[in-house]
Amino acid sequence: MEILDLTREAFEEAVMGKGFARYKARQILRWIYTGHTYSFHKMSNLSKKDRSSFEAFFSISPLNIREKIRSEDGTEKLVFELDDGSVIESVIIPDGRRTTLCISTQVGCPLKCGFCKTGALGYKRDLTVREVTGQVLRASEYLKNKDKKITNIVYMGMGEPLLNFDVTVRSIIILMDDHGFNFSNKKITVSTAGITDKIIPLGEQTGVNLAVSLHAVTDEKRSKIMPLNEKYPVRELLDAVNKYPAHKRKRVVIEYLMLKNFNDKKEDGEKFAKMAKEIKAKVNLLPFNIYDGAVFEPTDMRDILKFQKFLTDRNVTALIRKSRGFSELAACGQLGGV
Repeated sequence: MEILDLTREAFEEAVMGKGFARYKARQILRWIYTGHTYSFHKMSNLSKKDRSSFEAFFSISPLNIREKIRSEDGTEKLVFELDDGSVIESVIIPDGRRTTLCISTQVGCPLKCGFCKTGALGYKRDLTVREVTGQVLRASEYLKNKDKKITNIVYMGMGEPLLNFDVTVRSIIILMDDHGFNFSNKKITVSTAGITDKIIPLGEQTGVNLAVSLHAVTDEKRSKIMPLNEKYPVRELLDAVNKYPAHKRKRVVIEYLMLKNFNDKKEDGEKFAKMAKEIKAKVNLLPFNIYDGAVFEPTDMRDILKFQKFLTDRNVTALIRKSRGFSELAACGQLGGV
């Protein structure tokens, strides 16, 4: 049985099912998540007999980092090779006192958004809990060796987290557990393209921050770049966001990718301002990260600034999110390029 696939509660039950005391499960989890120790025989507070017994019953299989790639701006991409030969990517984003880790939930992505390199790669499979939390484990270990640590987690890497809902929730539970990674839910953000029937359950089960990729303000436009809009239209998405359980504590973030001559005009801004005010959302305006084969062009920065001013003049909090990792295909929408 793979420990990295289990929440603390599930592991405690498995340990007691083998005749051991509950506290031994917590000892082992501390060795793994705090001590980055993956061999039972190195867990000195277990008896030699217990070490051998645990080795017979359980396994600890951290992910393999195939490559580390550093971008010009200090962003680092970790390339993981999975047991079946599949490749996923995570991104370490340093920003002053904050170090954010962007993690993946699927191999590829099934959504086929028209602006995303990952979506153009197609979809292979969902990740397991071990493969999601394993990215955090290896990144934490890597940074610890450099006297640094992860402060924030964002589920914004390869794949759509809410299409791998059960794994996403269980991985978050491990991230927040004080015998796991001990992150506050205020330091974890899940980004979704708009799987509306999973948004409220996510809030109810985890209370983490929510970011929603909107990118267009009408169903006609949004369906052109995000095919899932045919199933989950804009009005339905906004209604779900407005009911998100953590909404009153912290505003939901609406991500809006600026695409030249597509969604960056005054009429787009007018509709967008009304939507953002309706759901009391904060807006992140995203410069488009170009890649080979992209069908869109980035909106000029001066036009992004005009769009931002249009929103702020209407009392909408709108920030321009700086693109990070562009030089090594580590920026948003570029993952999968290795």
